[in-house]
Amino acid sequence: MSELKSSYEIALARIKGMGIDESTSLTEEQKQRIAEIKRECEAKSAEKKILLNGTEELAEELRRLEMRRDEKIQAIYQEAHGLKK
Repeated sequence: MSELKSSYEIALARIKGMGIDESTSLTEEQKQRIAEIKRECEAKSAEKKILLNGTEELAEELRRLEMRRDEKIQAIYQEAHGLKK
């Protein structure tokens, strides 16, 4: 049985597939942007869990938020390597 991967792990795999090493040196500003993206995603996830508790939409909304978070983080790593989407 295949192991399930989080959106973060999938994003890291994409980054590696682009030839980007995950140990890339990020600037302090880039690290802060990533931290802010993660905080915003956590806050939005908490809000969705409250608003959509017990609904079928919850899992899809959380997945969508994670995908957006990972895309934003991936863009920062691409920026660190001088790559553009």
